[in-house]
Amino acid sequence: MGLVAPAAAKNVDAASERASLSLVAKGAAALDKGDLAAAQRLYETAIVANPANAAAFTGLGAAHEARGQARLARKYYEIALSIEPSDTAALSRLARLDLKEGDRAAATEGLRKLRAFCAACGETQELSRALGLGPQDPIPDPTDP
Repeated sequence: MGLVAPAAAKNVDAASERASLSLVAKGAAALDKGDLAAAQRLYETAIVANPANAAAFTGLGAAHEARGQARLARKYYEIALSIEPSDTAALSRLARLDLKEGDRAAATEGLRKLRAFCAACGETQELSRALGLGPQDPIPDPTDP
């Protein structure tokens, strides 16, 4: 995952941080309405305001995923996780991409991380179901090739 937020992210003032959070909320609303172009623009602007806003990268990934651009979505989820490793939305979305692409082992590892950060979260429960596991089922250990 060698992606990280730019060093400039360390110099964000409180006003920029608030603006970024507001833009993320507006981006989420646009995404919920299906206005993918507006959502992408809002998330990108949120990143400009605060390059350390993991939620903005997760949202940008979701916008790209909704457009069928899995490679870009994966890139932005990974950036979000490099900023905030416990971002449950990014972990869940990345694991679901893995599962959709047939990489069950990576999706299972994503579930392992989700359970470590928030066993009761909706994202964790949904991913467990997608993998055919109950909320309390043990996660199978990866097998060696």
